[in-house]
Amino acid sequence: MMNKLIRFGAAFALTFTALAVSAVFAAPESSHVLWYNSDAGNTFTDALPIGNGYMGGMVYGGVSKDVINLNEGTVWNSGPGNNNKSDGASKLSAIRQALFSGNYSQAESLTGSLATYDIAAFQPVGDLVLNVGHTGTDYRRELDLNTAMAKTTYKSGGVTYTREYFANYPDKVIVVHLSASENGKVSFSASLTTPHKNNRVSNSGSNTLVMDGTVNSIKFQVRFVVSADGGTVSAGNGSVNVSGANSATIVLNIATNFKTFEDISADPGSLTTATIAAASKKTYEQLKESHLKDYQEIFNRVRLDLGTPANNAGDVTTSRVKNFNSTDDPSFVELYYQFGRYLLISCSRPGGQPANLQGIWNRDTSPMWGSKYTTNINLEMNYWMVESANLQECSMPLFEKIKGLMVQGAKTAKSNWGADRGWVVHHNTDLWNRTGPVDGSWGVWPSGAGWLSTHIWEHYLFTQDKTFLRNNYSALKGAAEFFLATLVEEPKSGNKYLVTAPSDSPENTHGGFNVCFGPTMDNQIIRDVFNYTMEAAKILGTDEDLQGEIAAAVKRLPPNKVGKYGQLMEWFEDWDDPRSDHRHVSHLYGLFPSSQISVDETKEFAEAAKTTLTQRGDLATGWSLAWKINLWARLQDGDHAYKLVRMLLTPDRTYNNLFDAHPPFQIDGNFGAVSGINEMLLQSQGGKIRVLPALPSKWANGSISGIRARGGVVVDSLAWKGGKLAYIKLTSENGGTLNVEYAGKKLSIATKSGSSCELDGNLKLLNQPVEATALPAKINAEEYVEMSGVEIEDDAEGNTNMGWINDGDYAIYFVNSPAAASYTLRASVGSAAENASSIVVKDSAGKELATLKVNPTTGWNDWTVSEAQIALPKGEQKLKFEFVGEDNFLMNVDWFEFTSDGMTIAPAGFALDAEAYPVKIFDVNGKYMGKMMLKNWQDAPNKLKTQGFRPGRYVVVDKKSTKLVVVQ
Repeated sequence: MMNKLIRFGAAFALTFTALAVSAVFAAPESSHVLWYNSDAGNTFTDALPIGNGYMGGMVYGGVSKDVINLNEGTVWNSGPGNNNKSDGASKLSAIRQALFSGNYSQAESLTGSLATYDIAAFQPVGDLVLNVGHTGTDYRRELDLNTAMAKTTYKSGGVTYTREYFANYPDKVIVVHLSASENGKVSFSASLTTPHKNNRVSNSGSNTLVMDGTVNSIKFQVRFVVSADGGTVSAGNGSVNVSGANSATIVLNIATNFKTFEDISADPGSLTTATIAAASKKTYEQLKESHLKDYQEIFNRVRLDLGTPANNAGDVTTSRVKNFNSTDDPSFVELYYQFGRYLLISCSRPGGQPANLQGIWNRDTSPMWGSKYTTNINLEMNYWMVESANLQECSMPLFEKIKGLMVQGAKTAKSNWGADRGWVVHHNTDLWNRTGPVDGSWGVWPSGAGWLSTHIWEHYLFTQDKTFLRNNYSALKGAAEFFLATLVEEPKSGNKYLVTAPSDSPENTHGGFNVCFGPTMDNQIIRDVFNYTMEAAKILGTDEDLQGEIAAAVKRLPPNKVGKYGQLMEWFEDWDDPRSDHRHVSHLYGLFPSSQISVDETKEFAEAAKTTLTQRGDLATGWSLAWKINLWARLQDGDHAYKLVRMLLTPDRTYNNLFDAHPPFQIDGNFGAVSGINEMLLQSQGGKIRVLPALPSKWANGSISGIRARGGVVVDSLAWKGGKLAYIKLTSENGGTLNVEYAGKKLSIATKSGSSCELDGNLKLLNQPVEATALPAKINAEEYVEMSGVEIEDDAEGNTNMGWINDGDYAIYFVNSPAAASYTLRASVGSAAENASSIVVKDSAGKELATLKVNPTTGWNDWTVSEAQIALPKGEQKLKFEFVGEDNFLMNVDWFEFTSDGMTIAPAGFALDAEAYPVKIFDVNGKYMGKMMLKNWQDAPNKLKTQGFRPGRYVVVDKKSTKLVVVQ
């Protein structure tokens, strides 16, 4: 009866939590909508973005004249080639000599000569222009993140007009649908314009318009077709005209001659013709349906609720940006968070280019910083949140980009650095994968390839996908090989550390100079690259010699150091200025996105990082604020992280359309903030899942579902109340042990592939994610279902056992005794401790059932067997093995074994009686399966098989005994 009450109570608790979470997630539709009561005018950062990874559109929503800026991911200026310096490597010796002798003026001048200005810029395609010719009232413009659709509505002459816009990924088209509340009222003219002089616009039949253009090596074509319900569709002079229709649909595609960074032989005309022909076979509703099915499968994975919306939650978005700091509206943070996810889905999809400085949206022929790929933080920041925000497929363009960069980067490594192996990327690249340094001495930063390659390891950590790791391992390996080939011994410290030279701490200076050797960020990136490459090689069983070479080199990297002001030193020498408020905090890479520095394991450096952040101050550019949200979250200071969220969500750092403001617009701040919010709610670095590590007091109640943790874990639900954890459900996609931590509590849970575990606010396990082990059985020590304190280690022969056991540690095993029985419990133990220790076995109520004495042996893996008797009731039960002793480390345990004279595997030839005798059959979980007549135990397996029992283990009971019978 008590069992039933306990089960009912747990079920009630889970049902209550599920209902609460469901109520939280049943948010009003408007919660994910940006809306405005005026059009965007001519302001880019007021327009609304749509995109499908290939193409981007910015919707301005004018009534009489509507403009949609058009972009395509491969429309860049310049063309194939590289920007290497053929004599670059020959200058390195002089540069290094100047650096190591302290002649930074000479080193700066020489290093600057290695850079070029040869790099491309992302270009606009042009505009789709809709001329309607009337004015309107009751205006509303919106972007619905739930549907990835923009909409404009207004009234004119008593008629309500609606325009819907979306970018469809499966069909590779941008769609605009115009309708009215009365038939015959839709009339407009659609045309195309471009800022590029080399262009031609032409009609193709009555309903199709084509624009061909050229930007240096890139040839592009825009093609759209117009269909209408009622009315007429006719060709104008460089336009398509619709008159008197009930509704009309524009389907548009853009294509270029770009195939790869080395191949521009594609035919854009053929591509647009085929794409439009295929899409035109579908109705507007069908195109909309395929768009929604594709988009919502990705977007709907994650739900976030941060508490009760403020009173102004329904206000126009412009007002919400302006007033957030006075309202602290949690629903606005939710909107901003989901907008960031929306942007990455819209600008980075398989088959397209990765997100650049502006994602995929740009209307200027000379955009700021070329709207290119800046690899000293910005490109990487674009993808910090891709794994945790459950958008894994959106990272594929980045990995494809890395493959191209490897080709160009190997050439740059040879020409600029004299490296015969490996690849390098400096601080910027473009469509053509140029990898040489640009702009000036500050461009000669050799760690871009290293940083990019860490994303490969991160993807593996989150997915555990060995096939992916195998297919992309060469990028990690190549990044490591470049550093092995180019690191040099520094002569100044006396320790002969291996350092990069020349380099810089991105975009910061010391004494007016950029160039230096061995900046902290480089050392941290290289340490990650070396360690990740070694781990990957071990997993894949390859490159043993390289592993040895890396293992020797990683020991010679300069360590993190604390400077005279208590700060984490940014450079090899203590040059930090405590008055500097520089936007880059490059030397905190080790805190985030890396995990080399942590509050738990490297407290000295964590405090130094905190000092650095305090000295630099909070005020910064939009992207820098986003980075600092992540950094303060790693320092487990939720209120400070939230302070930066508040600073980010102001008109100075967030535009009316929620684009991040550097200023100007730079999309990395949008993406970095999403990562930061995830870090505030859950962290998973270092093999631990930290729940609510930086929850701010402003978010006292809330929930999130669908985010991911390293180890192939999905957070199905995480809910908190009153600032404390209420419930969490985790699904392990690949099985293994989940190490969960919250508020000083720790729990390790064994899982199977696809199994879920549910925990309450005290980290009490509410369900059992693995099946019970049927007794009698031998259980490997590492096959616990929960544990605290112990660790799994390998012995000299490569076998695993449980070690590092201290007094008070424990392991819990889930067993099933088919009947009430007494067992002999044996443990294989080894102990190099000075004193004897013991293992106390308790049931779930804390009742002591048995004690195994453990005497010292000659070594931790010098195994001996300890034995005790234990009586267990029938059924599934958890047994807690508590470790008790005086020494720092008590013992190692290899296995536990339960045997019983009353329940053994049936011996061959053992007779029941001369005549057949009735027996009952149960499965190992105690479920009654039937009965049969049996003469002897030797016949039992075959008899069960002929009776239709499937292969497995069964408990067979007669009047006198209980036997475990195995059916093969």
